[in-house]
Amino acid sequence: MSYPVEGFDEARSFDDGVSLLLAGAPALTDGRLFDAVAPRRGETAVVVTTNTSAARVAEELLDRGADGEQIGIIDCTSQESDVDDDGVRVRQLGSPGDLTGISLEFAKLLDDEGDDAQVRVGFASVSTALMYTEQQTLFRFLHVFTARISSGGMFGAFAMDPGMHDDQAYNTIRAVFDAESEVADDGTASIRGTGFEG
Repeated sequence: MSYPVEGFDEARSFDDGVSLLLAGAPALTDGRLFDAVAPRRGETAVVVTTNTSAARVAEELLDRGADGEQIGIIDCTSQESDVDDDGVRVRQLGSPGDLTGISLEFAKLLDDEGDDAQVRVGFASVSTALMYTEQQTLFRFLHVFTARISSGGMFGAFAMDPGMHDDQAYNTIRAVFDAESEVADDGTASIRGTGFEG
């Protein structure tokens, strides 16, 4: 089982259980993250959003061919969640720093899917979460979160803006992920790590 992903310089296919870090400014990585997690037939997308409204997340995925029933959103932005599509499941939290709440709501959304579900997981963005919590706390959370993605045979895509952090923080966080794609200012995206083909 694998997860095909568009939006790179060439099409890629990721093994189940892989977590990918998309590194670059939000203007460059947001679209690629939505490309990566937009669910295909028989799949579900669960997106944790710390910096983009649930309505926009839903709109981006619906525009990429998803049905509302395929979308679950954990909204940590403190904005009013005015998603038009009734099928989209939205769980609201008060802060991007509520890592326990994210874990609990993520588990609930997965429970809705059953054991054999193919799930694409998005996290936009790690940088915003890091503004609300200690680096080591977030590192431990991401270590557990990506382990859950791995054990569940899911695919994860996480956005992070290196320009918002010092090198030590960035290098600490990036070590959690199986693969990393650096999105350059011209939009090209190199990719390195393990768990992908193409």
